[in-house]
Amino acid sequence: MKRFLHGLGFSIAALAFSPLASAQAPTADVLKQVLQQSLLKLRPVGISERNVLFQDVRAGTPHDTRYPFQVTLLIRDYEPGYPANRYYGNTCVGRMDKSQFDLSRDDFGGWIVQGAMTVTHGPDKTCKPNPSAGVSSIPLASLQGSAAPAGAPPAAAAAPAPAARGAGSTLAAGEWACYGTGGRLLIGLGFRVVSDGKYTDLDRKNSGTFTLQGGAITFRGGHLDGQTGRNLRGNHFDISGSVSCEVFH
Repeated sequence: MKRFLHGLGFSIAALAFSPLASAQAPTADVLKQVLQQSLLKLRPVGISERNVLFQDVRAGTPHDTRYPFQVTLLIRDYEPGYPANRYYGNTCVGRMDKSQFDLSRDDFGGWIVQGAMTVTHGPDKTCKPNPSAGVSSIPLASLQGSAAPAGAPPAAAAAPAPAARGAGSTLAAGEWACYGTGGRLLIGLGFRVVSDGKYTDLDRKNSGTFTLQGGAITFRGGHLDGQTGRNLRGNHFDISGSVSCEVFH
């Protein structure tokens, strides 16, 4: 396994982490609420009305602290134009078909959603001129789908507390692999623990040190200089909300 990892390129798909208990996983309604909030905040200038209509949401296999969802939805934007100038604006509808969005916990009990948030012009976006003032060329009632449930999304359940570790603890010896959004293997972040408190890159060319305190890993020197790993649990830890690392023996 070590030799196999050592020669992989950046585009190779990542291996999945073990899922957390299903009781901790966010529901499809939580994804809808969080994603809808994010999409509404991105309403373009000049658009007076934006609607998000979910047509299908499917939960994927959790990857440690990342929860993927496959989403099909419509985004409707109504532009009122300038009726005094006899310009009544446009109504545009964009469609995301089976797009992946990932939910992860933030540091304050909330949720972070990641994924492509815009639909560019093309076959997935249709715009039509409005016929008159205050009248949409694509009425909301003519579209299929439903908005997210009303109200704010529930707080994210706390992740399992890591085992207490002191400054003298160490990471497991061997190669560590790191993964980004969508499960991509990030070779540039991979490293090798060679002894207590010391590490190198996978080519053993650049070296540095690390310290552990209360589940946090601080790297000094080497290619991870200045990075901090958090939420150490067993042989897994997070570098950010979208990057996690695990050991290979």
